[in-house]
Amino acid sequence: MTMKLRRPRYLGWMITAAIVITAIVFTLLPRPVSVEQVVVRRQHLETTVEADGVVRAKDRFVVSMPATGILERLSVEPGDHVVAGQIIGVFIPPELDARQRSEARARISSIVASSAEIRQRLAALSPLIEQARRRVERLDRLEQAGAVAREQAENARDTYEQLRREADALRERERATDFESDAVRTALASGPGQRVALRAPVSGVVLRCNEQSERTIMAGTPILEIGDTARAEVVIDVLSVDAVKIRPGMRVTLDGWGGGESVRAIVRRVEPAARTRVSSLGIEEQRVNVIADMRLCPASLGDGYRVEAAIVIERSENALCIPLGALLRDADEWYVMAVEGGVIRRRHVTLGARSALMTVVTSGLADGEHIVQHPSESLREGDRVE
Repeated sequence: MTMKLRRPRYLGWMITAAIVITAIVFTLLPRPVSVEQVVVRRQHLETTVEADGVVRAKDRFVVSMPATGILERLSVEPGDHVVAGQIIGVFIPPELDARQRSEARARISSIVASSAEIRQRLAALSPLIEQARRRVERLDRLEQAGAVAREQAENARDTYEQLRREADALRERERATDFESDAVRTALASGPGQRVALRAPVSGVVLRCNEQSERTIMAGTPILEIGDTARAEVVIDVLSVDAVKIRPGMRVTLDGWGGGESVRAIVRRVEPAARTRVSSLGIEEQRVNVIADMRLCPASLGDGYRVEAAIVIERSENALCIPLGALLRDADEWYVMAVEGGVIRRRHVTLGARSALMTVVTSGLADGEHIVQHPSESLREGDRVE
């Protein structure tokens, strides 16, 4: 005889209650928060000052009227290539009175004095060039032996090339003063109605013509400008608070000019005087011009073209770097949200140099650690993340 087992009266209710309780407990358990994580890595970081700049021909010469007279229509136009000594125009001087002849002789004396000043500057520059050349040779040997950093040797080579280019520009300027002196002497010696040729003082490209039609021109009036577009410089407009961090010899990267590649330049001079400029927001700003020499100017980058310049004021080699978006601030301290085993840990960090997107961490983190990028305000230490 078999016995039939009785089913407990409330078994179904008990099972249902257990399922509901389990579901409620599972719902109340904290779930991992989805976050964007980045890995702390060692890399090179450059701290830059970014500003707009304008390209201009470095060796620019203004051809002016040597004496009062009638200037005939010029034989050249903007964009034409000219060589030193080439005839670029003709003028007809009138009969000179005693006052005009005295002015012409005074102008010749001024040109001669300028030429003497250029020769003195060349003489003072010569030993500096020789010293820079010997320093380049010495640092090149030390670099090959691994005794100095490559950047130090490159800076020495840049300084040497910069001094050489400056000396070449002075020699071109000396030739230009000789041509200008000859033009004034010719005008002084010519008679009324005699046609006197105007010659290009240097080789280069005609940048602009100030006079187009034939008319009477006063002595000293600018006629046209000639420049060497292959040897260009860039004028960078920076805030005065940034200018104090910039030194000659610093590297500059030029972008945003319309070409597909970046152009390298070297800071040559930071002008000592600032000027006041009103920004688009109506705020008065003190601005300073920083002059940088371009290593190789593309043919399509002309005089007066706009560029976006980034001046490298500091470079950190093999440093721990994190994105600026991972930083949080607590009073005067910075911290990040590190991820350890899927759990958030708050880490205070000490910062070093920074760029527009990254910053160097000198303490508080180790290479290979994970941190949260753009942490939300609701994220707290001890939260689980994925």
